[in-house]
Amino acid sequence: MRSLTTNLVNTMTYVVSGMLILVFLAIDISIDNWVDVEFDSALTDKSNYLKTLVKVTPEGTEFDFAGEFMPEFGTSTKASFFQLWQGSSVFERSESLRNFEGVDLLKKDMPINSAFFADVVLPDGRDGRAMVSYFEPQVPKVDREIIGQVEPMWLTIAITTEDLSQILVIIDSSLAIGLLLVIVLIRWAVVKVIHRGLTPLNELNVSLKSVDVTKKYIPLSSESERYLEIEPIRNELNKFVKISQQYLQTEKRITADIAHELKTPISELISLSEIYIRYPDDQRIGVSYKQDVLSISLRMKTIVNNLLLLQQATSENINLHRQHINIKTVMDQVINELAFKYSTIHSRLNIENSVLDPSCLADEFSLHLILTNLFDNALYYSPPKSSIKIRLVADNKGLRFSIENQLVTSINANDLERLTLPLFQAEQSRSNSERHGLGLAIVENIAKVNGFEFSFELVSDDKIMFAVLIPNGHAAMV
Repeated sequence: MRSLTTNLVNTMTYVVSGMLILVFLAIDISIDNWVDVEFDSALTDKSNYLKTLVKVTPEGTEFDFAGEFMPEFGTSTKASFFQLWQGSSVFERSESLRNFEGVDLLKKDMPINSAFFADVVLPDGRDGRAMVSYFEPQVPKVDREIIGQVEPMWLTIAITTEDLSQILVIIDSSLAIGLLLVIVLIRWAVVKVIHRGLTPLNELNVSLKSVDVTKKYIPLSSESERYLEIEPIRNELNKFVKISQQYLQTEKRITADIAHELKTPISELISLSEIYIRYPDDQRIGVSYKQDVLSISLRMKTIVNNLLLLQQATSENINLHRQHINIKTVMDQVINELAFKYSTIHSRLNIENSVLDPSCLADEFSLHLILTNLFDNALYYSPPKSSIKIRLVADNKGLRFSIENQLVTSINANDLERLTLPLFQAEQSRSNSERHGLGLAIVENIAKVNGFEFSFELVSDDKIMFAVLIPNGHAAMV
């Protein structure tokens, strides 16, 4: 499993180390170039000094060199070298070259008053650097008439670079060691900073471990300093916990309601059986016993079937077969099926159809189930002789049908919000054993699975309207 802390530490270490390497590399290159420039500058200074010792007199060219003032050109083990040419002949050689007879320093053809630098191997085998210059010897002002008669000269000066190389190695080593130490210190600092920076996240994790969704108070709010990055996570977690609490309360309520709905018919079966066992010869009990047991069992079957249907409606694996359906035909079918239950259904239902072609793309079973529950709900919870308005309209959003009915008893705002909760019933209807509070919950879930928009509202204090919008319905307005 990947670690966020390790990933951050490694990433920051790599990034900072890369930047430091570039900086140290730039410093190292700058130092090397500066040292090379200074070394060449020292060569130039020595060469210029030696040039000043070359003078032209009427007697000829002289080189006034005093070895005691420049002992580095002597015979020491770390000696430097120089050599002078005038024309094609050697004019002067440093004392350090006496041990290397027949060995000449570098000489190169070049323009007058120019110089050339090159890395060379000194006569004694050491690495060095040489400067070759081609110049005209200086002539005193009183002897200006002989300027054109003086032949230019070559001067080559060669100095060992071993000491310079050692200095550069020391500098490079120091920079490398310093870079390594800095990277180690930076990684240590990064680890400390990231661990300290993730402390609020660890505190949130500790708070999550102590969360008990069964309690009303969720200890996720921190009294410590708030952080812009942590606060949205904390808020969303609080929302999630609250939703979990709501779901838990809903599950508890549904469990209690299921137990309540099944307890009544089970108690009736037990009581009826106990009475029949105690009075087996009582004809009044025996005649209706079988029919009563069947009726109670059918009620239990209805409850179980509705609960299974509700579970199927909330499942994502429900099989939908969408096809073009005439909704008016389905409405007529549902009305005929409910006629046995409500004898006045044809006179009470007032259908207003403003659609030329009331066809829609939907699953026939789902549409039939929605209409059946909504019609049954409107007929049952309205006064016996009241009129129920059913409107069928179409617009650019799709096909919409609504059912408006009068209420026997008004519904308060709290009950209206919970109207589609499974097994929820208003108190005035709990005494009726035929109603179980599952119809509207099934309608809402089936509509959601099919992509329908289901809504309901109080039109007035004693009227309620349920509406279903079927998107992409093919209907034309009159």
